Amino acid sequence: MKLLRWGRSAYETPASIALEERLLRALSLQVMPNHLGEEPPVEGVGILAVTSKVRITSELLDRAPALELVVTTTSGHEHIDAQACAARGVRVARCPLARRDAVVDTSLALGLGLLRDLPGLQRRAEEGVWARRELPDRSMRLARGLTVGVVGHGVIGARAAQVWRALGARVRVSDPRMEASSSLVELAESCQLLTLHCDLNPGSERMVDASLLARMQPGAILLNTARGGLVDVDALMEAHHLGGIGLDVFPIEPFPRLAELARRPGVVLLPHAAGYHQDLGAGVAQELADTVAAFLGGRPLPHPVSAG
Repeated sequence: MKLLRWGRSAYETPASIALEERLLRALSLQVMPNHLGEEPPVEGVGILAVTSKVRITSELLDRAPALELVVTTTSGHEHIDAQACAARGVRVARCPLARRDAVVDTSLALGLGLLRDLPGLQRRAEEGVWARRELPDRSMRLARGLTVGVVGHGVIGARAAQVWRALGARVRVSDPRMEASSSLVELAESCQLLTLHCDLNPGSERMVDASLLARMQPGAILLNTARGGLVDVDALMEAHHLGGIGLDVFPIEPFPRLAELARRPGVVLLPHAAGYHQDLGAGVAQELADTVAAFLGGRPLPHPVSAG
């Protein structure tokens, strides 16, 4: 069976690329040379491994009659038309484990930093001010006893909920796939910190809009390390009652109003860096190979993407 690897990401190194090629060739696949330019020939390809920059559309699927599996090297999968794949019997999988712990660590760091007002204290230090006397006037809270809302309880969201609970927070979860799920509105109204770990799809796009933001408590913190399209950033910039904002992803990247938003007190902005760590390339290579091996062996895919 032919496997085509289409696209590379900035985190991939020559060592991780070589590792991936060795792992895939060990599965007795015909691994085609990686394609980095315009759309490659896909007529005889049985397995397609892509990055988030490659869109899998109905038109592309029509040109790939032999295709049986699409694997995205990312956690998100909005670049893949899962319904079109399902209609043609093409299975879809993703690779969230390689980034899971890095995303959770980053989300936790953002949340704890904002709870402890680290951005505000750092700004005072940059001004040459020893701000110890200001501490009683600052909002510096603890994770223990905090009510944290986790939106999305998949691979990453479930681990985030676990970590916040370990710190003593009360965790509420919103995920339509769970029977005991709270609604997003319930989380907005009851939680002091809201952290997003869900997919981007037509139902979740801009779900954090002006109306939902208005329901959040004064002083509440919003974190987004999932997908930029989940949040109406224009509305967020007007939500001055929030006590902290931590964003790693944006609806447009690079975000054109980055400096404007960064000047606001209690804001931490990252350049879509939450999932990165020094071993990411090797982790993606291994997860991709494990996914393909499961497919070839007739086993369930580790992290399938459904048309729903």
